[in-house]
Amino acid sequence: MITETTTRLAPEQVLDGARRFFTSEDSLSAANVVSESDRHLTVATFRSRLAISAWEDEDLGETRVRVSTLRRQDSVGKFLSWLNTADPSE
Repeated sequence: MITETTTRLAPEQVLDGARRFFTSEDSLSAANVVSESDRHLTVATFRSRLAISAWEDEDLGETRVRVSTLRRQDSVGKFLSWLNTADPSE
């Protein structure tokens, strides 16, 4: 399952936010970081792995975000909702 969206956040902010969202102690779905780079973060949950990629789309002037997983996970929708409400100045 692949979901893609855009945000005003910088790619670094998206990946830092994803790391906090999926690995914090009070996270809805506890996950561990499996791999990461300056453009992606892969986390392992109980049910599956999630790959979150973020890069600047120069044509749009925004950051493009892609989340992929083999199984449907409600936490993906919650993370994408957070992206839509996150403030780039924070």
